[in-house]
Amino acid sequence: MLSRTADSLYWVSRYVERAEYLARILDATMRLSNLPSSYGGAGSEWQSAVATAGCDEAFAQAYGEANERNVCDFLTFNPDNPSSIRNCLALARSNARGVRTALTSEMWDALNGAWLELQRFEKKRMDREEFARFLDWVKNVSLVFDGSAYRTMLRDDGYWFSRLGVYVERADNTARILDVKYHVLLPANEQVGGSLDYFQWTTVLREVSALTAYHWVYREAVKPLLIADLLILNRRMPRSLA
Repeated sequence: MLSRTADSLYWVSRYVERAEYLARILDATMRLSNLPSSYGGAGSEWQSAVATAGCDEAFAQAYGEANERNVCDFLTFNPDNPSSIRNCLALARSNARGVRTALTSEMWDALNGAWLELQRFEKKRMDREEFARFLDWVKNVSLVFDGSAYRTMLRDDGYWFSRLGVYVERADNTARILDVKYHVLLPANEQVGGSLDYFQWTTVLREVSALTAYHWVYREAVKPLLIADLLILNRRMPRSLA
């Protein structure tokens, strides 16, 4: 296999996985920002979304204030953000086009169709309900592409370079989520183990599709130590670092 083919397959999968991750982050942040003020929120949710995406400096230069409108625009359609959902799908499609013969027709159709559909979303003025549907659509694009790769690719070097991209990106994303929850999200005046802390940890589990798995494995209330065990060490969990 040519090294440039392996490189493109690796990055196709990384960019698709990253787009899904950003959609999950924005979905979780919207849930957190909808908490009533009596629940103890301190308005740090949108800043935490930028921190989780690893683009604090670029965001500060472009917008300054971390509010819902600015963060959603920066992480979804902003062409100047290399890791926006728009750019992730554009780069994934560009890499895929360069190695078109290394992909199955189902994989190419999933990516190319997603890029064409994205143009329609980009031109809309979306309210919250429409934006939530857009985030679900992004997550579905990733599931369709990943499922197509799993079900149709020959198990050769190309397949394993593609898997490598998925898992490296996924491990990085899980580590970022845990890091930001621990260091950024909970306000300094809030109690560890309090109602807000509990809701935030539950939202983290929802982000990585692990809430049901958590209860199956531990059969206990949500506890940070057990969440860390599940998302770092548990090899049965698809999104764990292990």
